[in-house]
Amino acid sequence: MKRIILLVLFLSWGLQSQACDICGCGLGGVYFGILPMYSTHFLGLRYSQASFKAVIDYKNNQYFEDEFSNDTYRRIDLMGRYSITKRLQVNFIVPYLMNDMDGSHQRIQSAGVGDPMVLLYYNLFNTGDNGTSFWQHSLSVGGGVKLPVGEYQKQDAGQIINRNFQIGSGSLDYLLSMNYTLRYQKFGLNAEASYKINSHNSEDYRFGNQSNMSTYLFYWITTPQVAILPFAGAYYEQAEKHFDGKIEQLNTGGSALFGTVGVQLFRKNLNLNMMYQMPWKQDFNTESTVSISANNRFTIGLVYNFSFKKKKKAKVKKPNWQ
Repeated sequence: MKRIILLVLFLSWGLQSQACDICGCGLGGVYFGILPMYSTHFLGLRYSQASFKAVIDYKNNQYFEDEFSNDTYRRIDLMGRYSITKRLQVNFIVPYLMNDMDGSHQRIQSAGVGDPMVLLYYNLFNTGDNGTSFWQHSLSVGGGVKLPVGEYQKQDAGQIINRNFQIGSGSLDYLLSMNYTLRYQKFGLNAEASYKINSHNSEDYRFGNQSNMSTYLFYWITTPQVAILPFAGAYYEQAEKHFDGKIEQLNTGGSALFGTVGVQLFRKNLNLNMMYQMPWKQDFNTESTVSISANNRFTIGLVYNFSFKKKKKAKVKKPNWQ
């Protein structure tokens, strides 16, 4: 669908190499979520999927034929964290994207390595080791860059395809992020937010700046073999309009609010995370003849925590919420 700039990025955790302009944490943004630490470093894989439907309804205009597009955005993230000191950490995300456009006037498949992200986090405070208080909390703030690695000039029939459907953006972008966790005994709250400042690529095209926020309540359950952490909450994503040179692009930008439910399972150094998101409210910047709707999303990931220091075999326990 060449006449619509599809508003599809987590995610988060946009998502948001951005499969779309409003899904920051979902598919293209900075999202790490609830990551209790058994040890200093981690490596993980995360799979995310989101789909959107866009329609142009010409109201029975005899000169134009209605158009539609059903688009699916899949993403596999290689992610990790390396602790430089107790407070200073480097996080990275390297995405592999698989985008499918199934439209009335255009069908395209794109796949490849997207734009990686590297962030430096600083832990302002962490009372996870304080056994004298029922209240424990941790706050980390960070910043970094998204590197222009993914393909951003893919063509179909001799024309550049939809910018949102490209594997990369072609621009060097800047990231700000924070992650806060508050816990009282077995109950807790996690809040995460990020903001991405986009620059122009070599073709003078600039995606709108993106922001996303999430808040989840969780409950910590322990068993002899595994620890279980169910959580539920809300996720919000927002993006500004795109610009081609100095020309504002129609049908770009907007916001969406999702309800989220999920569960994390912990066994020794492994962390399995599953999350399902349902759209509650959507407000896309569209023309009167255009409608865009987001469908449900889901994410599943596996993280391995490790340390270079030898440690005794540990039982399942409440984590350090750094």
